[in-house]
Amino acid sequence: MLPTQRENEITQPTELRDFFEWHQGIKYYGFWAIEVQSQQCLQQLNRCQQAIADTLHPHYLRQAHITLSPSGLLDEKHFTEHDLQQQIEALKQAHIPAFSISSSAPNTFTTAPYLSIKDPSNSLTSIRDQLHHVRDGQDGCEYIPHITLGFYKQAYSIPELLRQLLALDIPAIEFMVKELVFARYNTHEIQGRYHVLHRIPLD
Repeated sequence: MLPTQRENEITQPTELRDFFEWHQGIKYYGFWAIEVQSQQCLQQLNRCQQAIADTLHPHYLRQAHITLSPSGLLDEKHFTEHDLQQQIEALKQAHIPAFSISSSAPNTFTTAPYLSIKDPSNSLTSIRDQLHHVRDGQDGCEYIPHITLGFYKQAYSIPELLRQLLALDIPAIEFMVKELVFARYNTHEIQGRYHVLHRIPLD
């Protein structure tokens, strides 16, 4: 059953353009993440994307991942190389053990649908706390771990979209997290691929 507060919600379309007013010419945006490599999870992701493909912008190229902490624009005024190196050192010193998480039911933000992530050991929050002890992230709201499916191209009824997604009866897929990555994407490409700059193996 859909939450009552979502009954009249609609999606917000994402413009595919260069948001210069946001990046002000800064080329890259950085973030900490977990890369999703479980083939079962990727198959479920693909099923969801295909089910609502007509609502999404085509050519979403960003690899499947779970954002841990959005660091921000990469330059000397926002998120610096010094900030990054301090966070890397903090993660290495923490000796974080590998841990298990699982994908869960599909859901949606107003701008993008996603697969939910369950974290029974609360490891994601713990890692975020370690990162933010060094340098606050750029989160604008409550942290909801997820895997994004793409961006909406028009306004659609959220209840209708959720009915389509939940009808797929997506089972939970458990998988191990064995490393963390720091990656960046080109700010000119809102749907473009990201590139991994650093990998932190877990104990």
